[in-house]
Amino acid sequence: MNVAVAQRRRLAASPYARRLARERSLPLEALHGSGPGGRILAADVIGFVPAAGPVEQTVNSHRTVSAPRIAAFATSIALGALRDLQEALKSAGKTLDLDDMLLRAAGRAIAEAGRSSEGAIALELPGRQMVVAAVPEMPLASLRATRLAALTSDRDDAAAPALLSLRLLPMADIRPVTMPLLPGRAMRLTLSIGTHDDGCECLLTADAARIEETIAATFLAAVKAAVENPLRLLV
Repeated sequence: MNVAVAQRRRLAASPYARRLARERSLPLEALHGSGPGGRILAADVIGFVPAAGPVEQTVNSHRTVSAPRIAAFATSIALGALRDLQEALKSAGKTLDLDDMLLRAAGRAIAEAGRSSEGAIALELPGRQMVVAAVPEMPLASLRATRLAALTSDRDDAAAPALLSLRLLPMADIRPVTMPLLPGRAMRLTLSIGTHDDGCECLLTADAARIEETIAATFLAAVKAAVENPLRLLV
């Protein structure tokens, strides 16, 4: 029996990891398993970064572009405290949607990660984007008014600069595994939210050539802390 074939057969990998590797055209031999006994898990496939670094592709034989090195981080966020705060505000005659609170949380997290100077956020709308600048300093009422105005217009800020794009997926029991970056965005935060659930699944995709992995992880941790302790978002 061929030695290489025998080695491939001995590789331990979960069925889901094998499927992800096959979809990404990644040989199992290139992956380092983090599971028991070196078993390759889905997280090993998702977090795989080629050792050779960025791959250059020729475009129109005149210039080259580098494929981004992608880093991905995932977490679960409890929404119970935020839902309770929304109900309390509603009883007081003030309405704030989840979108408004998440925009504010992302803006605060960008500031805490030390990227305030480039902290504009692109909220992904159906077929277009709305870029909001100065999110951490903007009063929540103004932030809400800006978002609602964009919903009723045909404005598209896809070409406007923004560090992060934010996408909400209102789907129960669905968690994002991988999401591509949008052109011009260094990070993309995807949140899968159930209609009646008290939690959401989050995936942060980042261009590791533009955002250090430690900064991206710090950003996601700050979003989680802000949403789970939402009173800080009101000030």
